[in-house]
Amino acid sequence: MVGKDKQQRYLGLQALRAIAAILVVIQHAVYFSCLATGTDSIGFRHLQLGTTGVFIFFVISGAVMALLSNEGPRAFALSRLTRIYPAFFLALAAASIVLSIAGTPPQITADASLLLLPSGTLNSSFNIPYWTLIYEMQFYFLLWLAILCRTSHQQRMWLAVAWAVVILAAGAARVAVPVANPTATQIPLVGVNLFFIIGYVMASGMMTKDWRPFFTLLVLTSIMSVYANAWSGTYLGLAVLSASAVFVALKIDAGSVPKWLGKAGDYSYGLYLAHLPIIFAIYTLAPGWPLWAMVVAMLCAGLAGGLMFGRLEQWLYDKYWRPVAKTARSVQDLDLKPVTGDITG
Repeated sequence: MVGKDKQQRYLGLQALRAIAAILVVIQHAVYFSCLATGTDSIGFRHLQLGTTGVFIFFVISGAVMALLSNEGPRAFALSRLTRIYPAFFLALAAASIVLSIAGTPPQITADASLLLLPSGTLNSSFNIPYWTLIYEMQFYFLLWLAILCRTSHQQRMWLAVAWAVVILAAGAARVAVPVANPTATQIPLVGVNLFFIIGYVMASGMMTKDWRPFFTLLVLTSIMSVYANAWSGTYLGLAVLSASAVFVALKIDAGSVPKWLGKAGDYSYGLYLAHLPIIFAIYTLAPGWPLWAMVVAMLCAGLAGGLMFGRLEQWLYDKYWRPVAKTARSVQDLDLKPVTGDITG
C-alpha cells in the first residue's frame, strides 16, 4: 500500500492476511510435531486450519485484483510479477540455506513449476508450499488477458462467472484433475479456482453496486454443489466462511483492528513462504522432545523466522520492486483504490 490513509483503510484486509498465514503455520507446526513424535494427527487435520488459511488467501487475492482493475495491462503485469517472483526466489535461496544446515539440502531440478508454471509436477525438496502461487499466477494471467482485450469491469465480472460455470460443469462431469500439481490444460478446471472467482466477483459487486454477477455465481455454485456434486460440501462451507471473512475485513473500521496485526499482514507473504523450511528443519533434527515441546518450538521458530523473512521481503519490495512496477503505470498509483465507489463505506 502507498500512504498512511490507504494503509488504515485496508487494515482489516491486512489483518486477515496475517490470520490466514498463522493458520497455515499452526497446521504445519502441529502436523510435523505429531510426525516427529509418532502421534496420530488425524483428528487435528480434520480441523483443516491450513486449508482454511489458503482459501482465505485465495479469496483475498480475488478481491484485491478487483480493486486493481483500473490498471493497464503493462502496469498490471509488472505489479504482479514484481510482487510474486522476487520474494519467491529469495525464499528458495533461504530454504536452501536452512535445509542444508539441517542436513537435507534441496534438489534443484529443471522443473517448470519452480517458475510457477503448471507443469504437472512439484519440487517438494524446498518445503515451500508454492503450489498455491501457481494458481495465483494463473489467475493473474487470465485477468491480464481480459485487461489486454480491453474488457470493461462489468464484462470481466461476467467472464469470471462464465469461468465458474466451466469449473462446475467439469466437476459435475467428474473430470479428474489433481489439485496440487495440475498441468496447464488441467489447472483452469480445478475447483479451488472458485475461491479466486468468489473474491473477485464479491469485491466487484461491493465496488460497482452491481450484485447480479455475484448472486448468479452464488445460486449456480449452490445448486451445482448440492444437486450435481460439482463442488464438495466442505469446499462450499469454506467458501462461505472465507468470503464472509473477507467481506467483514473490507467493511470493518480500521480503528477496531490491532495495528500489530495489520503490520503482521504486511509480512504475511514472506511468513507463508519461509515458515515451512524452518519447521521441516526442526523435524529433521527431531531432538526427541515431547509433543507439546515440539509444537511450541516449531510454532515459535516458524512464526519468528517467517516474520523476519517477511519483514526483509517487504522492505526489498517497497524499496526496489514496487518502484519498478510504478514506472509502467499509465494512471495514478491506485494500489488498492476501488474502480468506483467506496467499498468500506
